[in-house]
Amino acid sequence: EISPCDWSSDVCSSDLYSLGQCWGYKIDYSNGNGFINTPEELEKAKQMYKIGTPRLGDFLYQDVNNDGVISEKDISPIKYSNIPRITYGFGATLKWREFDFSCQFQGVAKVSKAYSGAGVNELGLSGFYTKYHMTAWTPERYAAGDKITYPALSASSSVSHQANDFFIMDRSFLRLKNAELGYSLPKKALKAINLTKVRAYVSGTNLLTWHNMKTDCIDPEQTTSNQYPITKMFTFGLNVTF
Repeated sequence: EISPCDWSSDVCSSDLYSLGQCWGYKIDYSNGNGFINTPEELEKAKQMYKIGTPRLGDFLYQDVNNDGVISEKDISPIKYSNIPRITYGFGATLKWREFDFSCQFQGVAKVSKAYSGAGVNELGLSGFYTKYHMTAWTPERYAAGDKITYPALSASSSVSHQANDFFIMDRSFLRLKNAELGYSLPKKALKAINLTKVRAYVSGTNLLTWHNMKTDCIDPEQTTSNQYPITKMFTFGLNVTF
């Protein structure tokens, strides 16, 4: 382990952190939802924020070091490193009469990633919005007590787009990587057609994924948000042995 804390000794002191530890601003949920909701909260935030000019609907950040301002000194370790602490896989092979089935799972755990760009925030690709953007903070939605899943949308980078509790996501996942189901003709049928073996099968790759990401627009197995997504594939085949 190393201490990647070269910007502020006040934040890091003598603590050690994992290689690739994620860093960002902690969101202050003491007001119930972690957003700047009222003019009073906005006025207070304007006096405290040294990282940009906040707006209504932006994230409300914690003053971690209690110095009365929100600055780079409040950047804190959040969640895990971007290097998985746990990488695992397992599989099974089953056979019943003429049927056979095999599968392989793979996954990672205790791993985080600071995401930005297309599929994450509204600035990544013009006109491209994900599901959680549709219920972003608005005065009307807040006043009505509706569910809010994203800060107020912006046409340019805002204080909410900093690395923080929201954009540093849990990248843990479990994926059904491969599965195959086959059927072999019984010996009696093979004898009738004078063949040694006939087996039909269907197989699939990247069939199911369980994850904790806030958005389905990013594959948790990939390390950046702008990579071509991992595809799901199916194969059908017939093996004949004379």
